[in-house]
Amino acid sequence: MQHIFIINPTAGKVDASVALIPQIHAAASRAGRHPIIEVTRRAGQARDLAAKYAAGGEEVNLYACGGDGTLNEVLQGVVGRPNAAVGCVPCGSGNDYVRNFGVQAQFLDIDAQLAAQPFSADVIRTPQGCGIDIYAAGIDAQVANGIPKWRRVPLCGGTTAYTLSILEAICSTFKHRLRITADDRQLEDTFMMLAVCNGRMYGGGYCAATHAGMNDGLLDVVLLKPIPRLKLPGLLGAYKKGEHLLEDDTVAEKFKPYLTFFRTSKIDIEVLDGNPLITTLDGECSPQLRMHAEVVHSAVRILLPPDLAETANKTPVLQAMGE
Repeated sequence: MQHIFIINPTAGKVDASVALIPQIHAAASRAGRHPIIEVTRRAGQARDLAAKYAAGGEEVNLYACGGDGTLNEVLQGVVGRPNAAVGCVPCGSGNDYVRNFGVQAQFLDIDAQLAAQPFSADVIRTPQGCGIDIYAAGIDAQVANGIPKWRRVPLCGGTTAYTLSILEAICSTFKHRLRITADDRQLEDTFMMLAVCNGRMYGGGYCAATHAGMNDGLLDVVLLKPIPRLKLPGLLGAYKKGEHLLEDDTVAEKFKPYLTFFRTSKIDIEVLDGNPLITTLDGECSPQLRMHAEVVHSAVRILLPPDLAETANKTPVLQAMGE
């Protein structure tokens, strides 16, 4: 078994490799392991490195040390490779992926990472590549596009930067006429945002899909029509906490005029007004006139530290390999 740590030194506000490299060596010595450490120097290199190590056929644990974008690159390199498993050491600004399971500190424990347990997980396949968390469009993607500017402000962390970017976005008129086709439905309406979810969390801690499971073979779709600006702050706070969906997946009463929720295995979205949507796949943004997403069941193996693996076994979020 190989243990490969791929570090993106530009993912956060400081170069994570400075602190991480000695921590990795110390934890590996305690565990009797001999890890390989790679520090990336360009965009796309994490994907290329992951693909190279996975292509050898040997069992390999690949640890993406960076933000959600670094994790996405590593995943892109190993999708469909059953010999590879991907862990996350969150050193970025948002770190939404790890929020699906626990808190950042639990994933920064390198001793725990070297003892991590593999789980089977679905991915979202799109024309922009594969993602594991959320494929979003509309105002929330525009918000994601604006977050880097706010993160440069002192004391502006992931959630604060996301909230400030939302407030900036809603001061402008933002809506799109869309045609949406899913497994068993078609609808056409005007929306301000949408999220196609494999995971639950995005945007620095916003819970878009309260009950999403990462290996249920389905995508949770949240569609939001334009909301009057005076009502938006209150609804935004409830949305952040995941209060828009009740335990039985019905829409909460105060969201009913605006929110549609359903599950599907694939979805196509066509922009009818000619204005490109800003889309974001696990934080990576691009403009699109059409969106397509489909779930690829059990396409990757992901690694969870032992305490989180034990919790995951008791919930519908994931199942351990072989169960």
